[in-house]
Amino acid sequence: MNIAQIEENVKALLSSLNTGEVTQDDFIYELLLAYGHRKQSVTRLRSGERNLASKDNDPYHDTAIWKRHLYYKHVEGDALHAEIDQMRKEKLVTTNKIRFVIVTNFDQLLAVDTKTSDSLDINLDELAKQFDFFLPWAGMEKAVYQGENPADVKAAEKMAKLFDLIKGDNFDESNGDDTDALHNLNVFLTRLLFCFFAEDTEIFDDNQFSLAIKSHTKNDGSDLSSYLNRLFTVLNTADSDRDELPDYLANFPYVNGGLFADDIPSPTFSAKSRRMLIECGSELDWSDINPDIFGSMIQAVVHPDQRGGMGMHYTSVTNIMKVIEPLFLNELYEELEKVENSATKLQKLQQRLGDIKVFDPACGSGNFLIISYKELRKLEMEVLKRLQELELEKTGQISQPFSVIKLSQFYGIELDDFAHEVAILSLWLAEHQMNLEFKSEFGEAIPNLPLKSGGNVIQGNAIRKDWIEVCRPEGEVYVIGNPPYAGASQCNSEQKEDIKSLCEGRKVTKNLNYVGCWFLVAAKYIAHGSAKVAFVSTDSITQGSQVEMLWPHIFGQGVEIRFAHTSFWWKNNAKAKARIMCVIIGLGKVSDFKKHIYTNDRSIEVKNINSYLLAGESLIVKSRSKSISGLSKLVRGSIPTDGGGLILDLEEKNRLLEESEVSRKFIKRYVGSNEFIHGVERYCLWIEDEDLKLALSIPFIKKRLEIVKEMRLKSGKSNTNLLAETPHRFEHAIGYGKPSLIVPRISVVVN
Repeated sequence: MNIAQIEENVKALLSSLNTGEVTQDDFIYELLLAYGHRKQSVTRLRSGERNLASKDNDPYHDTAIWKRHLYYKHVEGDALHAEIDQMRKEKLVTTNKIRFVIVTNFDQLLAVDTKTSDSLDINLDELAKQFDFFLPWAGMEKAVYQGENPADVKAAEKMAKLFDLIKGDNFDESNGDDTDALHNLNVFLTRLLFCFFAEDTEIFDDNQFSLAIKSHTKNDGSDLSSYLNRLFTVLNTADSDRDELPDYLANFPYVNGGLFADDIPSPTFSAKSRRMLIECGSELDWSDINPDIFGSMIQAVVHPDQRGGMGMHYTSVTNIMKVIEPLFLNELYEELEKVENSATKLQKLQQRLGDIKVFDPACGSGNFLIISYKELRKLEMEVLKRLQELELEKTGQISQPFSVIKLSQFYGIELDDFAHEVAILSLWLAEHQMNLEFKSEFGEAIPNLPLKSGGNVIQGNAIRKDWIEVCRPEGEVYVIGNPPYAGASQCNSEQKEDIKSLCEGRKVTKNLNYVGCWFLVAAKYIAHGSAKVAFVSTDSITQGSQVEMLWPHIFGQGVEIRFAHTSFWWKNNAKAKARIMCVIIGLGKVSDFKKHIYTNDRSIEVKNINSYLLAGESLIVKSRSKSISGLSKLVRGSIPTDGGGLILDLEEKNRLLEESEVSRKFIKRYVGSNEFIHGVERYCLWIEDEDLKLALSIPFIKKRLEIVKEMRLKSGKSNTNLLAETPHRFEHAIGYGKPSLIVPRISVVVN
């Protein structure tokens, strides 16, 4: 049984429960059937044969215990939390390897996954939205975040639940789009994140924040907002101004740093959201959080549609190092090797590290900036250790070193308001972690509090912002990042306006890929100063018509490609791993600088790198509409524009044939670039006008055509709206069965 079927089954069950077709006594058994449990097994459980709560095979109607599967109770009243806490502690849960402990009063439903320790606390009518919680019953375990810190994953999932509760308590349809209110909520969440982190990393006392909430606020959450407002004011109050405060507040340290400076009211809380807030603090070890990935995962908290792939927009440390090593890090380590026997030159190198500026104009939650910051701090510690060795050799003693690298050296622009706030917070957390490393190595570190500026990260549209105003391109400036990818046809209206605005006066068509905008702005930025740039990009900008649209405008400003990583699979550590071919391109002013092309683990030094990332002269192949050999015109293939309604995978095709053998005449093989290159088997519905009546008589096909119609009606394009009247037709069709030569529009070569 697939996920879509299970979701529909759960919806149908809730509907039947509301109408009385399914009784409360039957609910748990019907829920098991909805997830694909064999009817025979569920019948034996229902009869009492497999129900460990039964006596002499006479089942208790309010309790079901099925070995390895569930421990369920139907209870009256509101004491659900107390009941489930007691149930999960019972010995039978361990001895019978129970997976899910469940309790409901048929208004609310609580559940605990004993394997993952995840919990569910919802109104019963919300179960269809949370159906994936019980997917292990269907043999579908939650995907493991390979390579990621479990603490990051657990924290992100907990915070997502807390965010949903707080948003539900404070927003409705009338104010859900209130920009200021949502901004305040974003700031509030970053404050919570800091407090959770602080109480586990010696900034606060151990569990000081969570215990204070638990001890000094009411269980129903009614006074939690006012308590947090007062606490956040205290965190922004210097010690000298705290004479009138009670000890339980005065014991919190002065934080400042801008995080608590603004008077932003905290949201209201319910008993449930208060309980979840306390769990977030007390049940997780926030000292294990990695700021470089945590920020990206927390972004998914405020974007529920992204939660299935938490971390999917996170660039792995491996790929970030591919950017920063050839751009600046390798050269700095080479410099360390050259000057390692000169204290004076080592001191100059340290000062150089304190003057470097790193700028990410598409910084997201800051992972490029964080990794750059960490790597520079690590390099600085190597410099300081060598200085101590030289000092010990010369004088027989060592002095206490200090760091000169500051967060104010790091700059960023981010469009998303919450990501911008998290980037600032994540830089603070990274600084604290590196200070702890520094203290471990040298015995002392910069005081953690009060907080300093969390980098020069601003919120805004990087294509419309003047980068020079954000970060002056003077001195040693490195621009890095992973700008957003979007082909011309995938751009939203704002992105199309960005391209139009940027390319005004240039011979650049509307078909420029969105990531190309960053390269155009970067070239202008380089021309106005001494900056060097390296971006991760789709390899599309080094192929086909994109080359002609983009690269003449870059080279024309006296900018060259300094280094390049040729096409490689973009990989991250998300459970829904992205699959896209990328390149990394380093830019700088035309010079005699050594140029390198990296392919897999190999590197070659070349005189020039052209726009196709090849060693050689900067030639550009221009497009033309007619063949130079008199061949047939190359045309675009059939385009469904269907919302998936006309396309079938192999399973759907077989299901349709099982339902109706007549449907065979409407099923055709569907081949695009991906199918042709990778041998993927897909099919489509191909319905001629004269066969439409027959096709509509088949329920499966009728439902799929309704999907097409709905998608076309919702489109923002008027031409697509008109096509809703003929949902059985492709938007663009070149016919079926004609001899054709397939030339994939997008193809890849993996070395």
